[in-house]
Amino acid sequence: PPPPSEDDGTRTYSGDHDDDSRPHSPYNNARMHNGDVFSDDEPTEVDESAYSSYYGYTFLAPGDMRCFCRPTRATGMKDLGIRTGQWFVVNKDQILSGLNAAIINIPENIAFAVLAGIHPTICLQSSWIMALIAGLLGGRPGTISGTTGAIAVVASTLITEQGVGYLFFAVMLAGMIQLIFGILRLGKVIRIIPYPVIVGFANATGISIAIAMVNFFREHTALQGTSEIEQVIAERVPTRALLEAASPLSFGISMTPITNNMPWLSADVLICMGSEAALALLVCLMLPKLTMLIPSSLVGLIMATIGEYAVVRPLGYRTDTIKDLAIVDGIVPIPVFFSDIYELPSFSWETLRLIYVTAFGIASIALMESFMTISIVDRITHSDGNYNREALAQGLAQLLSGALGGMGGSAKIGQTIINVRNGGVTRLAGVICALFLVVIIYGAPAIVENIPIGGLIGVMLYVCLNTVNWNSIVCILSTAFPQCLRNKLNFHSKIARTDVFVMVMMIGVTLYVDLAVAVAGGVAISLIAYTWESGLHLRVEREVTEEEDMVTYNISGPLFFGSVKPLEEMIPNDMLVNEPTNVMIVLEETEVFDWSGMVALKELHERLIQLQKAVKFSYITHTSKRIMEKSSRMWEDVHFMDAEDIEMDDDMVIVDDEEM
Repeated sequence: PPPPSEDDGTRTYSGDHDDDSRPHSPYNNARMHNGDVFSDDEPTEVDESAYSSYYGYTFLAPGDMRCFCRPTRATGMKDLGIRTGQWFVVNKDQILSGLNAAIINIPENIAFAVLAGIHPTICLQSSWIMALIAGLLGGRPGTISGTTGAIAVVASTLITEQGVGYLFFAVMLAGMIQLIFGILRLGKVIRIIPYPVIVGFANATGISIAIAMVNFFREHTALQGTSEIEQVIAERVPTRALLEAASPLSFGISMTPITNNMPWLSADVLICMGSEAALALLVCLMLPKLTMLIPSSLVGLIMATIGEYAVVRPLGYRTDTIKDLAIVDGIVPIPVFFSDIYELPSFSWETLRLIYVTAFGIASIALMESFMTISIVDRITHSDGNYNREALAQGLAQLLSGALGGMGGSAKIGQTIINVRNGGVTRLAGVICALFLVVIIYGAPAIVENIPIGGLIGVMLYVCLNTVNWNSIVCILSTAFPQCLRNKLNFHSKIARTDVFVMVMMIGVTLYVDLAVAVAGGVAISLIAYTWESGLHLRVEREVTEEEDMVTYNISGPLFFGSVKPLEEMIPNDMLVNEPTNVMIVLEETEVFDWSGMVALKELHERLIQLQKAVKFSYITHTSKRIMEKSSRMWEDVHFMDAEDIEMDDDMVIVDDEEM
């Protein structure tokens, strides 16, 4: 159904816009944008029903941070206090969603640190920098950015072979590449990424997060130093190269939580952790059915923590908390060039040679993850993100992250979806996430250190459930089942087999290799399939006059490299030999798209001339004419007729395709 109406004097926006106004928002008259000018007759109260009743959110529509009314001068401290309180009430969802995103960032960053072979502090440093810069300047309000597993996988090889110092240079170079991408306004590349690739990416991300949680059910020691993590990586994570075959029983680095040899926790601890995870997951699933006043995942963490200290420990059992897994601390964010903590390589061509492959991998994955995350959120909120602006913001954040000792990152699809569904649809949510991370890392790590790992696992499983596109599973099953079984099971969601193959391939390649290769392969397969199908849409109709002194070929459909061979098969030489002397080729319903199409027409003309036929082309479309005029030398001896010069005989004999 369409979004709520924007009539009754509200602003409407159309075309390409670089601000964050959204054409489907009923709040255009109530929010405060940079540069907005409010007239005296505009309403200043938020009509929450129009938006919340349709999208399930309260108060705010997708966009910038904003006030709840027209900004005016405060009359005193009481008025200032009232306004501040009202601001907190209006932005409650943004603040709580940001807090929730910050808390569940902690275990994710620890898992990604082990995956990459670096100290968790580096990942935490990246997350708050990425969340702050991308949240303030990005092209999609409500997006949560930070370190991701796909980037950790790409960075792991460079870190293992060269050291963490080279990583910082690679991340900075990746940021420069993303900035160039945004400056050149290449964000429209999202147009060539088909929906099956986006769905496959979401499903693969959800599965990857679920697999990563398996590690927490295995024995471990608190990771407090880089040397300990390097030892864990050396012993338990197989070496990975981009196109290197995986070792036996290892299906890529994303599968190592399942395939490694780490011992499982004891049965009583597994039962307690599983119970806490189930409790947190149950709260996350059921609370939204009762109320949307507070994010369900935040309540799930609170309930799991209460269960740990009120039930599990009084019974004599104990499960791990965040402080048992890793020390949550921070390094003062100073440029790595002036820090004595890391050993950096020198600026040289040799350094560039060693990092450029990783840098391009990080940049491509960051752009793909961010763009596909924006695309998914656009569909959820029925609004439009700015992809070029997102590339610029992510590039700047990437550059600063590397310069300040971070691993870089991108938009995080799982946390972004949870944030948006919790009502965090403005920039404030992303900024609050970054600020809470700073508070947790540098000021008050005790806020999260006592949260049990079981509760975090339950919340992350909830993230997985919301990340996976479950309708795509139905589509895959509908396509795999025969029609009789589909009718029996009432599965009427069959799609093209190529789309199913792309979705399944995306999952497998993402887990086995990495996201960049998966997306490139998915796009390539989709483009090849589309090219093949489009080439089959070419049609040729043959019409002969009653006097049999002229034959007309009406060509319809796209004429490009994929349809050249079908055209040659539809008009073979043995048929042209017996044709009348006068031949007219009508191009009214065809479009010439490339050089291959022009060469096909030219070769058809030459074949007819060699057979002593008089050939004329007519009814060329405007776009085809523009392309062909640029190669006018090719058509010097070809006779083109304008529409007004053509006298078509009314008595034409249409010959069926079978007779051709």
